[in-house]
Amino acid sequence: MDYADAQRVEGIFFNERVPDSQPQDVEMKSVEKNNESVNTRYDMDRNKENLALIINNESFDESTGMSYRQGSDRDASAIKKALKSLHFKGIDRKNLSVKAMTQIFTDISTMDHTKHNCFVCVILTHGEDDNQIFGTDGKVSLDTLVEMLLPDRCPSLIGKPKLFFIQACRGTKLDRGVIMHDAAAFGDEYQNVTSHKVPVWADVLLAYSTIPGFYSWRSSTNGSWFIQSLANILERDGDKLELQQLMLSVNRSVAYEYESNTSYSFMNKMKQVPSIVSMLTKELYFYK
Repeated sequence: MDYADAQRVEGIFFNERVPDSQPQDVEMKSVEKNNESVNTRYDMDRNKENLALIINNESFDESTGMSYRQGSDRDASAIKKALKSLHFKGIDRKNLSVKAMTQIFTDISTMDHTKHNCFVCVILTHGEDDNQIFGTDGKVSLDTLVEMLLPDRCPSLIGKPKLFFIQACRGTKLDRGVIMHDAAAFGDEYQNVTSHKVPVWADVLLAYSTIPGFYSWRSSTNGSWFIQSLANILERDGDKLELQQLMLSVNRSVAYEYESNTSYSFMNKMKQVPSIVSMLTKELYFYK
C-alpha cells in the first residue's frame, strides 16, 4: 500500500506530510480515559442469536480443472452440528459460483446484525496461493469476501467477533514432518480505555486449515483433518474454553493425530498444521 492508498483507509492515523520530506517528530495523542474498565470479553448475550454461514463447494465446472471434493458433505454436516450446539443459526449454501458467493456476502453485509452476538463463516472448497478460493466456476480472493463484512461496509457488525474457518489448499507443498523426541527424556537442560474508533480489521479471526503454500488434507470418507478436529473440539469443549484455547487444541489435534496414508509414495506419511491469524481484541466464550 502506498501513501495515497493509506490516506483512504479508515482506522489509520498519521501526521500528514509529503512522503519524501524529512522525518519529523509525531505527537502521540492518548485516548480518553474513564473510571470504568473496558470489558475484556465479547458480549455473548443468550437472548441474542449467533449467525453462521456455511459454504460447501463440492462440485466444480470442468473449466476450473478442480476435482470433486468427496468427503466435503461429511465436513459440512459435522461443523453445522457443532455450531448448532453453540446456538448458531445456520445459513447453508452448496456449490456456489463466484458470483453467488459474492452475492451471499453482499446480502449478509446489508443485514441488520443488531441482534447477533457473533458471525461465523465456514468455507469448504478448493484453494490456491495468495488466498484464492474457488467457486464452482472460478476463483475469488478470500480478502475480497471478508472485506465486505468489515465495519466500513457492515456497520452493524462493528465490535463483534467475525470468525472465518477456511478448509482449502493454499498451494501444493507437502509437509513431511520430523521426528520429535519427548523433551522430558532430555531432563532440565534441556485498562481503563474508551476509544471512538477501532481499526477496520479488528475483531476478525481467520483460521486456515493449513499454512501458506501448502496442501490441505481431506479424507474421501471421513472429511478433512481440520474441520473434523474443529467440529469435535467445539462440541466437546466449546462452552468450556476460550476461543484461542479451542484453536490451540485444534492445531494440536491436526498436527499430532493425523498423517496421510496413501498408495502414492510421494504423498504418504505427510503432516499438516492449521494457521490461525487473530485480530480479536477480547476473549470469546461460547455457551450451550
